[in-house]
Amino acid sequence: MAASAGEGFGSLKQLYEPLPGEFAKIRRAALQAAHSGPGMSLTVRLPQRGGGFCHARLLGTIANEETMGAQVLQAEFTGVDDLVAQTEEQARLYRQQRHCFRSVLDIYEGNAYVSDMETYELLYVNQTSCKVLGAQAHQLVGRKCYEMIQGRTSPCPFCTNGKLCSETFYTWEFYNPNLERTFIIKDLEINWEGHRARLELSHDSFSAEYKLAKKDQERDALLNSVHGGFARVDARDLRTILWYGGEYLDIIGYTKEQFEQELQSKCTYVHPDDIDYAEEVMRQSRETGEATAVERRIVTRAGVTKIVSVTFRYVSAEDSWDGVPSYYSVGLDMTTERQEQSRQRQALEAACQAARVANDAKTNFLASMSHDIRTPMNAIIGMSVIAQANLHSPEKMRDCLGKINIASRHLLNLINEVLDMSKIESGKIDLEPEAVSLADLIEDVMEVFRPLATEKRQTLQVNAERVRHEKVVTDGGRLQQVLVNLLSNAVKYTPDGGTVGLRIQEMPSFAKGKGQYSFSVTDSGIGMSRDFIPHLFEPFSRADDVKTSDIQGTGLGMAITQNIVRMMNGTIEVKSKPGEGSEFIVTISFDLCEEETADTAALSGLPVLMADDDPIICESACEILNELGMRSSWVLSGREAVSRVVAAHEAADDFFAVILDWMMPGMDGLETLRLIRQKVGPDVPIVIISAYDYSEIEEKFRLAGADAFITKPLFKSKMIHTFHKFCRQDRLGVQAAPAGKRRPRMEGKKLLLVEDNELNREIAVELLAMHGLLADTAENGQIAVERFQASAPGEYACILMDIQMPVMDGYQASEAIRRLEREDARAIPILALTANAFAADVGRAHSAGMNDHISKPIDVDQLIGAIQLWTNNKRKQK
Repeated sequence: MAASAGEGFGSLKQLYEPLPGEFAKIRRAALQAAHSGPGMSLTVRLPQRGGGFCHARLLGTIANEETMGAQVLQAEFTGVDDLVAQTEEQARLYRQQRHCFRSVLDIYEGNAYVSDMETYELLYVNQTSCKVLGAQAHQLVGRKCYEMIQGRTSPCPFCTNGKLCSETFYTWEFYNPNLERTFIIKDLEINWEGHRARLELSHDSFSAEYKLAKKDQERDALLNSVHGGFARVDARDLRTILWYGGEYLDIIGYTKEQFEQELQSKCTYVHPDDIDYAEEVMRQSRETGEATAVERRIVTRAGVTKIVSVTFRYVSAEDSWDGVPSYYSVGLDMTTERQEQSRQRQALEAACQAARVANDAKTNFLASMSHDIRTPMNAIIGMSVIAQANLHSPEKMRDCLGKINIASRHLLNLINEVLDMSKIESGKIDLEPEAVSLADLIEDVMEVFRPLATEKRQTLQVNAERVRHEKVVTDGGRLQQVLVNLLSNAVKYTPDGGTVGLRIQEMPSFAKGKGQYSFSVTDSGIGMSRDFIPHLFEPFSRADDVKTSDIQGTGLGMAITQNIVRMMNGTIEVKSKPGEGSEFIVTISFDLCEEETADTAALSGLPVLMADDDPIICESACEILNELGMRSSWVLSGREAVSRVVAAHEAADDFFAVILDWMMPGMDGLETLRLIRQKVGPDVPIVIISAYDYSEIEEKFRLAGADAFITKPLFKSKMIHTFHKFCRQDRLGVQAAPAGKRRPRMEGKKLLLVEDNELNREIAVELLAMHGLLADTAENGQIAVERFQASAPGEYACILMDIQMPVMDGYQASEAIRRLEREDARAIPILALTANAFAADVGRAHSAGMNDHISKPIDVDQLIGAIQLWTNNKRKQK
């Protein structure tokens, strides 16, 4: 194009003679390129040979020509007529649109103006604004908007420029004190002829549009104040949503754009299974002219299913403002309410089922308890009748009274279990932590169930493994109750001649000051089915088995046991197979007590021989002996024990002590003892150990040469105590020591017995008299206070105080006695003698100033022991 256009011209200047202005533009661009850079680019008009011109793009470079010694412009022209035409068309359209936009603003019924957002200069005002402001447009344009509109000398502090955007209008309301009227204003950021400008449209409070806008605001406020969504549904297709508001979009889970673009404003979000029914309800509104309602499911855009309650009201085409028949509806999201109703219904059904099960269980419990309670009651009544008929036969009387005593204790156990379970279920049971010696506690437990196992000729296997901390903090009474319950059940459900075991083990604990203990109770009894084990700890539950039908019990023992273990933050595990026995493992963490380090220096290096047919017991005992610094060895039979003792004696390296199990196969402990004494003499101390009650055979063993007795399980404290005796005492002195201690005599001591029940007073007085104690009686607390106040100092050695009494109860009476102005009022022991036997009752008795608590029915040994303790030691109230 450049060649043809410039052909026949001597220079570019000659070519551009018809268009001198264009040549000047090219020359300026060339000089600029020569100064700042070698390249240039611009659009120019290019003259044509026949006249006229075309548009071309000139691309040129400035180069140094050495032969000429000057700079030369090398240029290329490219035709761009089409591009220029397109650009000019766009400019024309822009001018047309701007003209149209200006025309719209000119005829806008409200106020309209455009101002520069940086300089605040007015760029445009329409005729309505001119009328409101009282000036012509040419008087306003170019002036500051805040000066002309608000009469200010500085920008308005309420200016909303910072809140504007180019996408949507910002709507606000403003009272203009200069014009003395309120405006509803809509602002938008626009480009106005190259200016970043503010377009403001407004209606003042004098205009009809303002009043309509206020009505719209009131309508929107009213709609927004109602919980729910609103919609107008096209009655012609029952699908299209013509209008919506309130929480409509929130309920269906779509944005405005998603609803209009993805769903095309149709209610296809309704669950497919519910849409036909919803349409039927809408048609009913059309037929009846009344509002109808339906609950339907909808599926949100996120796939969540909701339950919505929708009310429909039909409006015909004749009554509609736009001639379109419609259903106006209000929808409420009922998902949360329906889910809660469903949860409550399920909870009620579960509670109903639980109550039904509990009711059935209690019915069954009462049916079985009827038999269990009547059995000992029948024995008590029957033996009483027999005893009355045989008053002159001491042997018959003794037999009847013994059986009455056994039946009474069994009945008491049944009642205690029912009451204990009632306390647990009502949340009134309390734990009383105290320092407890596990060795003493286990010994107390063994005292309870040894006779039971002996009666059924059962083998006892009792062992303590790696128990390094014997003193712990726990509720000793409740822990004892747990173990007694488990062991009693083991004995009860194990046939005669079976095996029952108890193993105590201290496991590693990573918490400082804590000890982890495991109590395992095993038996070789009838076992339980896998189906029954999950119900084992349910109140009133007992296995439905022919083998257990004649075994008495409440079915509460295991429920009580589990509840106590849980209160101690422990666990209980059950393993059982029908016909193979059961194992219960209780694991509890205790706080450890600080224990004094035992002096075992005198035992260091001393040899000890352990003989027991159970290798586990042997290993456990030897582990304790080794910890004491002694040299231990063990054998599994009496014959091996004799052989080892004789061999050591002949080598002049006698054992410091020999520990023999009482019951061993082949050669038992007594025969082994006699043979050792026969072969090596009396110099080697021999300790007899047993899991059984050895009171009946103790004399035989002592006569045969036994030096000491230790009951299983073997604890370190027991062994240290026994071995220290061998180190300190003369052998003959030890052998001559009495087997037991006698209680100090209490004959002649006088007590004050406070009891409102005449029969109970008679029984208590008789029991005290059997032990040489005298008793004055009082029928209530008030009389007791008066009797004590009238007595001489020291006349009464002790007061036995009932709790529930008329006039003044035991707590009040004890507090009144403690407040008396006499020295012995604070020192005299007051023992609660009451049927209120729970932990909270014990605590309240102590708070009232009582020294001890003895529950009814009276255990004579416990009562006499408590009286002896508090009267002989002369302890004062705590």
